[in-house]
Formats: sequence, structure tokens, C-alpha cells
Amino acid sequence: MQIQSTEWEKWAETLERFKLKGLTIWLLEAGQPLAILGAQALYFGEPFFGSDKFSSLAQLLEDETQTRTFAAFLSKDATS
Repeated sequence: MQIQSTEWEKWAETLERFKLKGLTIWLLEAGQPLAILGAQALYFGEPFFGSDKFSSLAQLLEDETQTRTFAAFLSKDATS
């Protein structure tokens, strides 16, 4: 869980830097039915971009519980 938490913190910092945190929270909460399609697109694009980050993000999007937990993590981080 520590690795996941560290990775989530990095993702949150990146989203904050690009001012995309609010949009990401909204998409994760409202766009849950499309998350599986997004995960598949990430798996498909992984060989072209050559990054394991896409795989871990795709795994997050495939798991509805983990997606909601990450959205809550971002929301909590946004309010603090």
C-alpha cells in the first residue's frame, strides 16, 4: 500500500501542477462507466509510450473501488 500511496501522491502533484485535479476528480466520479474503456486504451497505448505508469493507471481504472478511493484521496488532498 505504501508504493500505491507514493504513486498516488506523485499523480496528485502532477495533476495539481497542471491544474487538472478538479477535472480528474469529476471524471473519476462521473465517468465511471467509461473507465474500463479508458483502461483498455491505456493498455493499447503502453507499447507506444513505453511506460509502466500507463499500466498502473489502467489497473486503477479497471477497479471501481480503487478508482473511487483515488478520487476520495484527490478530494481530501484538494481540501487540505
